[in-house]
Amino acid sequence: METVVALCPEDTYALVDDAEQVSFLQQECRIYGSPEGVSATAAAAPSRLRLALEEMAVGVAKGFLRLNVAGEEGQIFAKEIARELTDNWKSKDVHDGATWRLTQQRCDRLRVFRDLWDRGYIVTFGSKFGADFLLYKDNPRISHAVALVVVKGYEEDFARVDVVSFCRVAKMVKKQLIFASVRMNEESTNEGEQKGESSNSGAQEGAESVVYVSLTHALLVSRQEQSE
Repeated sequence: METVVALCPEDTYALVDDAEQVSFLQQECRIYGSPEGVSATAAAAPSRLRLALEEMAVGVAKGFLRLNVAGEEGQIFAKEIARELTDNWKSKDVHDGATWRLTQQRCDRLRVFRDLWDRGYIVTFGSKFGADFLLYKDNPRISHAVALVVVKGYEEDFARVDVVSFCRVAKMVKKQLIFASVRMNEESTNEGEQKGESSNSGAQEGAESVVYVSLTHALLVSRQEQSE
């Protein structure tokens, strides 16, 4: 399946402009993207779809998406993007000569998105709620999200007021709140260092795991009352 890639690393996106391919992505691959243009009905699949980096990464890694950029140089660039999307989300290695790089925060988002997708969820984006992702168990056009997902660095500090704010939003929209972080598995890392082995993509995937913490507003209020 071909798509068109554009822009700089953090803003890169793909366009799918074939209606059959759009339907395949949504119905068979659980990749819903952002519709471009107007659909005949709210429940109808759009004729054109815009995919974010996280969706592109899953498609490329699973083999149902192929990136395409016009021109010979564009094809080389598309291959570089594909390599980074499938390698960089699970590896801290810097490829020699790479011109297309993502921040560590975005790499963590790619890792969390794929983990949730692998668990069978339909994952969309939750910026309108201040979250990174929304989780659905069914078609997002006909069902409600079951959870808000916020991606944080595993050792990242964040203020209690931010946690309270997220909990309040989740309560207002009647959704579960989940914090997600990518953790390096210490045992796997130590074993690799002791053996002096360079991490390939498979080894690195095993050296990382995604950790989830779920909070409710009621639990948070209860804990605050106990501490006072």
